[in-house]
Amino acid sequence: MTSFVTHMVLSLLGSVMPGSTSDGSGRTFWMPESASTQAPFVDHVFDFINVICYIFLVLITIVLVYFAIRYRRKKGEVNFSGDGPVHSTPLELTWTMVPMLLVVAIFYLGMVGYLDLRRSPSNAYEISVTAQKWSWSFDHPEFAVNQAGEVYVPLGRPVEFLMTSADVLHSCFVPAFRVKQDVVPGRYSRLWFEATKPGTYQLYCTEYCGRDHSKMLALVHVLPEDEFKAAMGKLATEYMDLPEHDLPAYALDRLYNRCASCHSLDGSMVVGPSFQGLWERTVKGETVFTNGEKLSSLIGPGKEFETPEDYLRNSILDPQHLIVQNYAGAMPSFQGQLKERQITALILMMKYLDRMVNEEGIPIESPDLNELDGGDGSESPADDAGTEAGTGQSKDNGE
Repeated sequence: MTSFVTHMVLSLLGSVMPGSTSDGSGRTFWMPESASTQAPFVDHVFDFINVICYIFLVLITIVLVYFAIRYRRKKGEVNFSGDGPVHSTPLELTWTMVPMLLVVAIFYLGMVGYLDLRRSPSNAYEISVTAQKWSWSFDHPEFAVNQAGEVYVPLGRPVEFLMTSADVLHSCFVPAFRVKQDVVPGRYSRLWFEATKPGTYQLYCTEYCGRDHSKMLALVHVLPEDEFKAAMGKLATEYMDLPEHDLPAYALDRLYNRCASCHSLDGSMVVGPSFQGLWERTVKGETVFTNGEKLSSLIGPGKEFETPEDYLRNSILDPQHLIVQNYAGAMPSFQGQLKERQITALILMMKYLDRMVNEEGIPIESPDLNELDGGDGSESPADDAGTEAGTGQSKDNGE
């Protein structure tokens, strides 16, 4: 009964609000587009509180202006009266009870919405979300698919984000769905929604988390159920079915967005070393670490890293083992977040980056990657990087 009354009151209130739409799904003056089952209720509560503020603003302003004019002190006039009223029980009850009832109503509506947002349906589709400076990673356990910077969700089906942070406090916010939840390191938090309209919606981090906080964005793609399953099936085998010469482009297009906030492509210094010239520096062993060691003393037969590929692989999986000089050890581990072939693709991207981007770090359209061995009879790209699957020793460097 209470939920029915709440729904009716908020529906009637929402229908008279300026800028509201008949279906409650369009963009208004106050709110962005509504695209989830939770959004209408949140919007109506917002409208309810706004209407209260408007009413009291007008009422108080009228009374203030009237009293200022009616009881203003006139020049040269002194009129003190000691027999005026000093107490009014009806007035005091009114200004006590009316605000109290309004606050109780606001609390009740807020609590109803809060409990709904915290209790996901039992049939919700679960996605594991990892937040880290400064990117979002989405794992689909049901399909063994990992996405970064974007996530596909089914239309008309409850979706639950099981979220954690790899470093500092973050916060996941999708305005169109009217859902927001802090993501705390060392614990799990949950957020759920049910999308009602297909399309692409922006996801933000709304907790300041460092230098590139404003760039910590992701896209939520809402797809009909059949398209969603087809997209998941394609993603599950996408990188496995790619020919070897397409792996570097795949890494640049689909994986680099997880690295972009810390590693530039144009040589500029940001949080981590630039990818420009990284392969050359690695092969020559020019990199110097904070402990004073030089990479040239660590790469080679019988040494810590047999090949440059081993060094790069371990840099991805255990970046805190060796920190590059002049950089902080801020990189999280990608252990378990990337499949072996994806790691191979990243290594190949670094290896042949000079063929894929120009000096300004802008990707070259249709780069020629069909003959990456340079015609000298050397091994293919995957063979060069293939040692990463068998010789890695979980030692890393911060690059």
